[in-house]
Order: sequence, then structure tokens, then C-alpha cells
Amino acid sequence: MKPFRLWITAVTIIILVGCHSSSFKPLQESSLGIEPVEMEENAEKDKRLVIWTHSNIFEDSLPEFLDMYSDVEVDIKVIEQNLTQEYRQGMLSGKSPDLYVLPDYTLGEFTGISGFENLYEEKYYEESFFDRRPESLLNHYIDEDKNEMFAIPLLFFPYVTYYRADILNEYGYPSDPIELSNYINNHENWLNMAQDLKENGHYIVESEQMMLEMVLRTSYLLDEEYNYLAKEEPYVTTFNTATEVVNKELSPYINMWDETGKEAFQNDELVMFQMASYVTSHLKEWVPEQNGKWGITTLPFQLAGVDKQASMSIAISEDSNHKELAWAFAKKMADDMLGMYEHPENDPFFINEDLTQLYWIALNKDVPGKPQSLDQDIQFIWDVAMKGFNSGNSVTREAIENVNEEIMERIKYDQRALQKFIKASTEEGTAE
Repeated sequence: MKPFRLWITAVTIIILVGCHSSSFKPLQESSLGIEPVEMEENAEKDKRLVIWTHSNIFEDSLPEFLDMYSDVEVDIKVIEQNLTQEYRQGMLSGKSPDLYVLPDYTLGEFTGISGFENLYEEKYYEESFFDRRPESLLNHYIDEDKNEMFAIPLLFFPYVTYYRADILNEYGYPSDPIELSNYINNHENWLNMAQDLKENGHYIVESEQMMLEMVLRTSYLLDEEYNYLAKEEPYVTTFNTATEVVNKELSPYINMWDETGKEAFQNDELVMFQMASYVTSHLKEWVPEQNGKWGITTLPFQLAGVDKQASMSIAISEDSNHKELAWAFAKKMADDMLGMYEHPENDPFFINEDLTQLYWIALNKDVPGKPQSLDQDIQFIWDVAMKGFNSGNSVTREAIENVNEEIMERIKYDQRALQKFIKASTEEGTAE
């Protein structure tokens, strides 16, 4: 698939996932412009491959696949509502498709359950295929014993920092992407720069709420042993820095997606922000006159990750009658999507000599946490808190601590049970 066609897909996805923290919706709650198709109970077992998904992103790659497998019919079913429930019912009833597309924000719902093929099995595992993928992404699908993998990354967008290189250079700050990456990993450097630029009418953050969103959209907040990570680094530093933004009034409190945001870009008020890589095309549309003035680097405060709301994975059903063909489809689609990060990209709008290299650096950074079955409980509490912050509740250390304490109280019994299970399984394995 050509990179240009992939970025068109990216533009569609950003429309689907919403334009700001208070308006983000899960993809299955969005209007995708495609009518859902009723699931047929019986499928031709010899030439029909069935894929269930929340968004049909295969239109560009499908013709080439069908050319390779001319006797195969591919039936793509779009499920807009109650995706997790529909997927689970399919697994339980034995009426599952050959392939499931999983929105990354739902991965925890499917971690550790039966229903998917283990892609670490010899018949699937191809070292050359997996070696092309960032290990930090693959780790999301691997169990704690590192002998089972339930899915592979399909479409993913690293979260990055966009910045006005010319303005940073004017005030004596690093403007080279790698040098700036190292500089803003230190929160004191970031705060000093925010204060200095504010005094000259420039801001490097939209709002403290978007700093919290940066964490929530890119991070899984439980580790392999179900320990809650939001009270550890790099999240503590990020949350504390957000409260400093409040205390020192370092934010213009704008929404980059509405007219005030566009004006803030145009008048050099907002000169840095964090968002997923698909925003490059939007920025070029908003401020074409700033061609050659923007740069892209990694996230501050040692953070890294992909946008869970827009990223997707793909898994093979263990009930599939066409597992070899399903794996061929999954690999073909995943390779086409990966192409956008494997070919050098020199966009004159940005100072980066090769944007792909920067994206690859961001994708290969270690990311703490893994998708877990308790993720939805954690996300629900954070969603309620974010609604409060977006409605005017102050982002303070006490408020964030209250959120963390509420989460730890909510999950503690399931957390203990799961940790005991892990310990018992480890002891049993050691005894054998």
C-alpha cells in the first residue's frame, strides 16, 4: 500500500476518534459511515475468509490479496456497536470469524482468554516477520511466560511532540529533534522552557488536561503482575508537571481542534503540543504558511507509546477453518500498514531529514505496562475524573492522588486474586 493512501486512512481515523479530550469516543460508538452487516451463521468452508472489525481499513490492500488468492472470497463484517460483547459471543457460540480486528483500547478485554490462535506456534512464527516489528509493540500480546502471543499489531500511530523549531532556536533552546528529545525528557528543563516562552507570548502545552490525556491514550497502567503503575515513573513526573502547569499558569487553555486552536498556531501562540503521528496532515492544512518551521520529536518525561484509540491489532480465531489463509491475510495487511514506517520520508514542511526515522525511534522506546483484564475498571475511573477536569475541576496533586487511590481500592480484590494465581502457577511450574 502506498504511504499516501495510508495517511488518507489516518485522516479518517482521527475523525472517528474525536478531536479533543472531552469528545473522544470509542470507535465502536462512532458513526463509521458503513452499515453493519448481519452475521450469517453458515459460511462456505472452502473459499470464504471472514473478518470481523470495527472499521474497514482493508480497501486499499484487499485487491492485491485477492490477486494473490483469486479463488478466495473475503467477507468483511463491520460491527459498530457492542464490539467486545459481539466478539465474545462469537467465541462462546462457535460462530466466530476467521480473523478479529481488535481496537487497542480493548486489548485488555481479550488478554489471557481462550479463543485466539497462539502466534508463537511453529506454524505461524516467522522470525523475519516479527523482527520487523518493534519489540515494545509485540510485548503487548505476549503472556507473562513469553510463550504465547494472541495477536499482532495491524495499524499503529506513535504519540510524538510537534514543535516550532524556528521559535525554539530563536530563544536558545535545542531545535534538532534528537537534541530536543533529550532536553525535554528532563521535566525541569521542560518547565523552564515553558516559563521562558510564556513570558514571550508562546506556549508549549495546550492544557494540563491534555498532559493527562497523553498518558491515558498511550499507556497501559498495569504490569505483568497486575501492579498499578500510575504512582510510578514516568507517570508521577508527568502528573506532577501537569499540576505545575496549573500553579504557574503555563497553559493558554485552548482546543487545538477548534478555531481558537487554529488561531493559536497561526499567531505563534501555541508552539509545541503532543499528539499521534496522524496529525501531520492536519497541521499542514492549518498553517501551510509555516512550511519548514515545524519539527517532530519524541514525548517528554521519558514517555512513549501509540495512540490506543486509533491503533488496531489482528488475531486469528482458534475456530477458524482457514487458519493458514487467515495468517496469510493478517501478514499481508500488517505488512502493508507497516510500510508507512519502513520507507524514508522527507517532508519539507518539517525540519526532520527523515520523519520515518523519528517515528521508528518513538516506536522502539520501552513502554511500561501491558493490556490487562482490569483495564476497563481503571479507564472508567479516569474517564470520570477527566470529565471533571474538563468541566472545571482543578488538576492538583491531591485530585490525581484521589483518582489513583480510588482505582487501587476498586481493583484490589481482583488484583490480589490474579497475583495469587500467577504466584501459584509459577510455583507449580518450578516444582515440575
